[in-house]
Amino acid sequence: MRALKSVYSAQVPSKANLTLAVTGKRGGLHTLQMTVCPYPDFSDRVEFFPATDSADIEVEGVSAQFKDFDKDRFLDFYIPKARAAAERFGVGGRLRIYKGVPLGAGLGGSSASVAATVSAMSACACDLGESARLDDVFLLSMGSDVPCMTAGGACVVEGVGEIVKPFSGTVPEFDVYIAEGGSDTAACYALYDRMKEEDPSCDTSLCSFENKSGAKKYFNDLTAPAVALNPNIGELIRRLQRSYEHVVMSGSGSAVLGINRIR
Repeated sequence: MRALKSVYSAQVPSKANLTLAVTGKRGGLHTLQMTVCPYPDFSDRVEFFPATDSADIEVEGVSAQFKDFDKDRFLDFYIPKARAAAERFGVGGRLRIYKGVPLGAGLGGSSASVAATVSAMSACACDLGESARLDDVFLLSMGSDVPCMTAGGACVVEGVGEIVKPFSGTVPEFDVYIAEGGSDTAACYALYDRMKEEDPSCDTSLCSFENKSGAKKYFNDLTAPAVALNPNIGELIRRLQRSYEHVVMSGSGSAVLGINRIR
């Protein structure tokens, strides 16, 4: 057992999708195959102040670097996850969250805070001499993006998020832009299902729309439903096509990646 620090800090960058294929369903959840990589221009930081005389968890502050941040909605999601992590690691204390990853943009906005919390608390548990093993079942219970965001680096993600493998390819240069209006993940998947029921052969990735060459190198099967729900995403894709070799949406939107800027 080592002496506890006064604060344990962890920072987790947003995740950006280079590819997203919907491969089926399992237990009511969509299974996916994705290539994701960190985008550090948007990051969440969590500070954990351990209390040796208490097992309670208190969130003493949340600050956000983007407009229209719904603090109450975020905390409704975050606090149960933070308490579950505290129970898993046998720690208690206070938390401060610095939000730099936008919510509803397909960049892992909620999961970034959870992944940073898990990392900070596990470091504290290690100093306490407690088990800090980050097993797959626990990480997946924290959220489908938490395993890959905790692993860090570029990854290939499969299943409902539980299979995470290092990406062996070359990560291209890319910039991230966010369309106004956000995206509702549940609504996006529901519309995807309806589109596939009506026409199983339809290309919901809109690959020819995203990439002028039509090559399916970077793609996202949720593009068509996301664009239908928020036309601003489609407008952003069209605008970015003038400046980038490839354009692809991240997650369920509304973030869009411009890959390999045209010189």
